Amino acid sequence: MPGLKRSRVPVYHHFVLLIWEECDMAGEHRDWRFSLQDSKKEVRIGFKGLDELVQFLEKWMKDSSEDTLPKEI
Repeated sequence: MPGLKRSRVPVYHHFVLLIWEECDMAGEHRDWRFSLQDSKKEVRIGFKGLDELVQFLEKWMKDSSEDTLPKEI
């Protein structure tokens, strides 16, 4: 029918997000670290902070391609 748009089937991407706290020798909080693992490719990438993680996800979504993940950490 004219004027009707066909809906696109949603495409899902699955990542495992790991978050851990790094502490100094005295046991005091130093930093939060993050990593994402692509569940299909079993590829993992690490991030030194939340800003790096967010920047990566924004670029990845803009590019809308799983190929932005590196092959190794």
